[in-house]
Amino acid sequence: MSIAQWKFAAYTAWREARRQRKRLVLCALSIAFGVAALVAVDSFSANLESGLDEEAKALLGADLQITARSAFGSEAEAIFKQVGGDQSREIRFASMAYFPGSDGSRLVQVRALGGAFPYYGEFETAPAGVDIAQSEAPIVVMDPLIMRQFELEVGDIVRLGSIDFTIAAELIRVPGEAAFAGIFAPRLYIPLAQLESTGLIEVSSIALYRLYAANLELPADTLIESIQSPLDAAYLKAKTVKDRKGSIRRPLERLSNFLGLVGFVALLLGGVGIAGAVHAYLMQKRDTVAILRCLGSSSAQASGIFWIQVATIALLGALAGAAGGVFCQAALPRLLAPVLPFDLDFFVSWPSIGVGILYGASTAFLAGIFPLLPLRKVSPLRALRSDFDMGTKQADPAVRMLSVFALLAITAFAASRTDVWWHGAVFIGVLVLVVAILSGVAALVKRILRSGFQPRSFLLRQASANLHRPQNRTLYLTTSLGVGTFLIYTLTLIQTGLLQQTELANESDTPNLLFFDVQPDQLEGVQAILAERDLAFTTASPVVTMRLSAIKGQSVASVKQDPELDIKHWVLNREWRSTYRSAPGKGELVSGGDYIGDWTGKSEPVPISLEDDLARHLGVVIGDRLTYDVQGMPIEVEVSSLRTVDWTQMWPNFFATFPIGVLEPAPQWWIGVTRSPDIETTAALQSAIFHAYPNVSAVDLNAVIEALQNVFGRISFAVRFMGLFTMATGIIILANAVTASRHQRVRESVLLRTMGASGRQIRLVLAAEYALIGLISGVVGVGLALAAAASLGSWVFKVDFYVPWLQIAGAIGAVVSLSVITGLLCSRGIASQSPLAILRGD
Repeated sequence: MSIAQWKFAAYTAWREARRQRKRLVLCALSIAFGVAALVAVDSFSANLESGLDEEAKALLGADLQITARSAFGSEAEAIFKQVGGDQSREIRFASMAYFPGSDGSRLVQVRALGGAFPYYGEFETAPAGVDIAQSEAPIVVMDPLIMRQFELEVGDIVRLGSIDFTIAAELIRVPGEAAFAGIFAPRLYIPLAQLESTGLIEVSSIALYRLYAANLELPADTLIESIQSPLDAAYLKAKTVKDRKGSIRRPLERLSNFLGLVGFVALLLGGVGIAGAVHAYLMQKRDTVAILRCLGSSSAQASGIFWIQVATIALLGALAGAAGGVFCQAALPRLLAPVLPFDLDFFVSWPSIGVGILYGASTAFLAGIFPLLPLRKVSPLRALRSDFDMGTKQADPAVRMLSVFALLAITAFAASRTDVWWHGAVFIGVLVLVVAILSGVAALVKRILRSGFQPRSFLLRQASANLHRPQNRTLYLTTSLGVGTFLIYTLTLIQTGLLQQTELANESDTPNLLFFDVQPDQLEGVQAILAERDLAFTTASPVVTMRLSAIKGQSVASVKQDPELDIKHWVLNREWRSTYRSAPGKGELVSGGDYIGDWTGKSEPVPISLEDDLARHLGVVIGDRLTYDVQGMPIEVEVSSLRTVDWTQMWPNFFATFPIGVLEPAPQWWIGVTRSPDIETTAALQSAIFHAYPNVSAVDLNAVIEALQNVFGRISFAVRFMGLFTMATGIIILANAVTASRHQRVRESVLLRTMGASGRQIRLVLAAEYALIGLISGVVGVGLALAAAASLGSWVFKVDFYVPWLQIAGAIGAVVSLSVITGLLCSRGIASQSPLAILRGD
């Protein structure tokens, strides 16, 4: 078209739009929620990336961190001399802390710190300025969680082992740690110089040893490359600032990508809503196009009026969504603050806003093109003959090409939001399958209602007939609401399934009290303390630390260098905590081979049982041989059986179990579990154990589970918060559909009023119709969510899936209520129209 023709089309589009403002605003809102979700997530990711760059060195507190699970030996000390620079040391372990003021005790993370750490960032305390690392006095800096729990104040006494420590300050922040780092066991920092006097560290105690280094002569990454072989030989793990950034970025990026996909679904639903609303709108404008054609307008000029309207709607909706996304962006850091290792500064990410507007406007315009394409074929004869059939039985090639392009574009976008491209393709494939199922169910329901459903109730019969009448919106209403229900309820079910696993400790036969670091000479004493309270270990297992030194005759060092062996390094480098017992433990099932519980043979190999998943990671099967380094003594073993271990059960579980008669002479400690009947008994037992054996940790699993649920709850709330954008889009689509068919509903209402129906009856018919739509969408959406959650629970999260019947009924009821309320609000005034005015108008 020429410039003059475009001006005419734009002016006419404006005049047409003035009479349809409400409908066009609803169309714009269809896309706004999806854009808001994308802008919020992408802006949050931009804020996170900026924060990571700004706080890079403070995330580690040093240039280099070297970690071991046993005390540093001569090999490690030689490496440290080679590293050079300024160095600090830290020893971390779990222990019980006793509070004389309240006669209470609790499991804590003791961190003995020495040197000038942190070299970057600040060790924040209240009051400020407490240098715990270089202090020689018995002072402690405590996590605020435990300060609040036991109503402690600066100056109070805390006993660790055989030493009383004075609380010098409350911990505010440690470089590189999130607030939830102390949620399972609160952190207590003491001077490294005071650790030995506590008597808490034994030869076989569980502890983590760290060295921090800064001001190095070489860049940390270069230095690591030069000493990697000695590090592996000494079983030391090195981490640089780059590694720390990656470990923080990866899980948060996955969460952001997932939230972005949820927002993308809202965007797609918005496109569906716009397509349906534009289709209903243009059905009434075909006569206008035909008249313009009669007056000399070309097909392009006549349809261009509505192309301009759709493009404007797409842009306005995207702009409104971007503004809403900036507002929501400010909420995400607050929701996820406990899992962030630094304070996240808020700023407006203009690139994220631009990308969100681009995707939103493109999606809306692309969706609006589908109903626009038939306008090209509107004949001028339609203005002269109202019964002129302008349709065609041949498929429009342009629609086919546009459909293929739209599917490829959607898949490409989804692939760009995931770490692996095919994950995005699978996501879209599942979504297409869900839409196809919902569409098929809606079509089947319409067919059933049309063919044989004749209820005796007039109201129900009229409501069901509305679902299959001409120009109904049953199909895309059911699809949009069903997809929203499917997404949100799938997330809810996954969270419910995970939290159900954490609630297993509340079952009557499940242990809720764990004892670890029990030395062999303390075992009988701990059992006697339990017996005084009519308790006993449900299960007690010895723990022997060891490392893997060879697989099927090939040393671990050579396995790492062999490109044909795809074995993860974490499997090869890990410290194994194994046990010996005569039979499989509770929560274990022998999945292959013969479990040998007693070994009286004097020769090797020793038969052992391996956990089946770890055996797959190692690439070994029954009959293969391994060599373990059991604290300096090599032992050759043979895999005699494989076990499936239920790690969600609160029992001592192990990757490798030896038979009786092999590991008894090795240095070891014991772990045991029991069930305490109530909180009072647990507290008294923890106190008694602390006074008798300060090194033994008695862990209240209920407290750990409560902390775990808190973390799950925050992340889940953030996910469901973004999922609400999808449901909001579904509500807008419902409102759009009701508004689009308002004229037809008014005519039906008038006919019913003429035949004697009251306004109340008409409103009941509408309510019943929307309830049926909500019921179909809710049942199918929830059913698909159950299938998805069960699949994810079994294959991804490895948890048992339970059907929450009461929650299912509540979810379906919520969808029905939402559908009815939205439908009735958008149908206000239909039942009170004057029959005479409508009939005269006709």
